[in-house]
Amino acid sequence: MRRRMMRRVWPALLGLGIASLAMGAVRSAHGPDPSQTAAPAFGTKPAEPTCTVCHDNNTGNNLNTPGGAVEILDLPDYYLPGQLYTLRVRLHSDSTLADPGRLWGFQLTAVRALDGQGAGSFELPAPDTLQVVLGDYLPWQSRSYVEHTSLGTRDGLGGPVEWTFSWRAPDPHQGTIFFYCAGNAADGAGGDKGDFVFTAADTVRADPTPVAGASWGSLKARYR
Repeated sequence: MRRRMMRRVWPALLGLGIASLAMGAVRSAHGPDPSQTAAPAFGTKPAEPTCTVCHDNNTGNNLNTPGGAVEILDLPDYYLPGQLYTLRVRLHSDSTLADPGRLWGFQLTAVRALDGQGAGSFELPAPDTLQVVLGDYLPWQSRSYVEHTSLGTRDGLGGPVEWTFSWRAPDPHQGTIFFYCAGNAADGAGGDKGDFVFTAADTVRADPTPVAGASWGSLKARYR
């Protein structure tokens, strides 16, 4: 994801430090700014923007364009505290197939349904193509984000493309966990009309407490 200076300020972030946000938008091309996953608002925590903040095609129709999608794959239905799970993010888009220098990128976070705090941690098998960054704006500082690096943009590939990493569940369990992801299919030209952003969300619940079986003898004893 190649950055450009932000053209607008997100309404949900007014009063949170406009100067620091503007400085944060000008970073290296090694990965997106943190907190760009479109995670919704949780209580006092505002909703996160998406990569369209910088990757804007000036038409307003580059978000979840038909012919493309980002997917969060291999999440379990339930998690066990402290367990490590291998996950994948898959991204495809028909909109950049004709661009020989197309690039791909993503960012994903996991948050507690209870209050929007970050949940668990990410572990990387390929730190040269992936990285973990922390939220650096006050409402999202508890969240961590796994994302591509410049070596992980799958330069020139037609797609779909995938990234693989691991998520370690919190210990003890913290209830239901929401995962939010944004993906960017860019034409690689550095302009503002060839980038297409996609979002996805998924849910993992805490492992349900097993229900102990009741024998006839125990039932009789309970009501004696």
